[in-house]
Amino acid sequence: MRNYQKWTLWLIAALLAFRLVALLISPLGLHGDEAQYWAWSKDLDWGYFTKPPLIAWTIWVTTSLFGDAEWAVRVSSPILHSFTALVIFRTARLAFDAKTGFWAAAVYLLMPALWLSSGIVSTDVPLLLCWALAMNAWLHLRGAATWPRAVQLGIAIGFGLLAKYAMLFFLPALGLAFLFDRPTRNGLNNVKGYVAGALTFLIFLPNILWNISHDFATVTHTAENANMRGGIPFHPLELGTFLADQLAVFGPVTFVLLILAILAAVRDKLDRPAFWVALFSVSPLLIISIQALLSRANANWAVTSYVAGSILTAHFAVKFWPRVKAWFIGGVGFQSVLCFILALIMLSPTLTDAAGLANSAKRLRKWPETVKVVEEIYAQGHEGQAYETLALDKRIIFYDLNYYGLAKKLPMKMWMHEAAPANHAELTYPLPAQDGPVLVLNYYDHYEDELREDFTRLERLPDINIDLGGGKRRVLRVWAGYDYVPTKGR
Repeated sequence: MRNYQKWTLWLIAALLAFRLVALLISPLGLHGDEAQYWAWSKDLDWGYFTKPPLIAWTIWVTTSLFGDAEWAVRVSSPILHSFTALVIFRTARLAFDAKTGFWAAAVYLLMPALWLSSGIVSTDVPLLLCWALAMNAWLHLRGAATWPRAVQLGIAIGFGLLAKYAMLFFLPALGLAFLFDRPTRNGLNNVKGYVAGALTFLIFLPNILWNISHDFATVTHTAENANMRGGIPFHPLELGTFLADQLAVFGPVTFVLLILAILAAVRDKLDRPAFWVALFSVSPLLIISIQALLSRANANWAVTSYVAGSILTAHFAVKFWPRVKAWFIGGVGFQSVLCFILALIMLSPTLTDAAGLANSAKRLRKWPETVKVVEEIYAQGHEGQAYETLALDKRIIFYDLNYYGLAKKLPMKMWMHEAAPANHAELTYPLPAQDGPVLVLNYYDHYEDELREDFTRLERLPDINIDLGGGKRRVLRVWAGYDYVPTKGR
């Protein structure tokens, strides 16, 4: 008898080892979003302007242990993904069998989005682990209501909400299962289920209170991301783009097999509880598809679909193995080889440029060199006067310069394009009114009129122009500004 658990552990260990080594030797710097999360980890709180707090807590743990190098900021990602794959194996084995568990873990670990996600730090990573743990708890409770699994469910959903509000997509699926699946209802409609719900609320409550005390900053930002303030138009091209993007997120063959698996579950062609597992894949996909149709949606917004999606796809493949074996193994194998080669290419700047991938790496390059140039310009002052402050107009540049040490050497602030803060940097580091001179680094080429409204005198200086390799450059307009009054005329 094949030991699928041993195979799963070997697969997890091998991929974890490769991804850890890749992080250690990677030449790529932090993206601005990653640098922002790192900055949050130095100021722990129950919430931030754009995200709940779990990502900051996660980075605090790894950097407290290993220091603040780029790999230490990111190292939680391959580790947490490995735990998620193990939970997926155990969940699929519980629902179906060990063979399904092995292939479900393989589909998850080898999907294209995981290759990328394992090399960066993002809110999706702890969210996916929480989603997997919540599904595992639900399936156990569906079989027998026990206190350990009820506590697991409450903790998983609660911390999932602290990772990302997309954990809310779990609740419609759980609610439908509660209404129409007797085993789920028996497992949750009791004191243990009520305690699970109360535990979720108690874990999430501090973030609710944080939002209340900060004018619902994170909730407002999340709602604005939906971009529906101008009514409810329809954008079929946005929907088509989002669905096409899922071929790159989950894999082209595996995404098609997932759709077939969902249809088979609806038609009761799969083993139980495939239909109820399918709900946890359909819920995020359907909600974000509607979002895309009404406005827009990023490719990763439905990534939680692929926890249950990996299980369902694996079960479909195992159930109809003779018919889909070649497509299934071929699809997973091809995308894995391609992603592995791309990962190796990205470890070498020369190969990255030769492969035409410099555009993908440009935001991760030459930040120490950029910091040095800014320091030199700032030290020169303007017309014999020392600069009082450095002001920036782009959040991710602010946080990258901060991570690479500029904030330790000179005062950094955010110039605000609007009267109200639009991000956490503007909320916490707004440029105050002052006489100047202020050194302004201007990324957006259409902000000159607004800058001139806010500064009585604004002098253009030579641009910062950093060669990033592969024909890409980092260009920042440089200004010396005097007599700054925030958002004057707006």
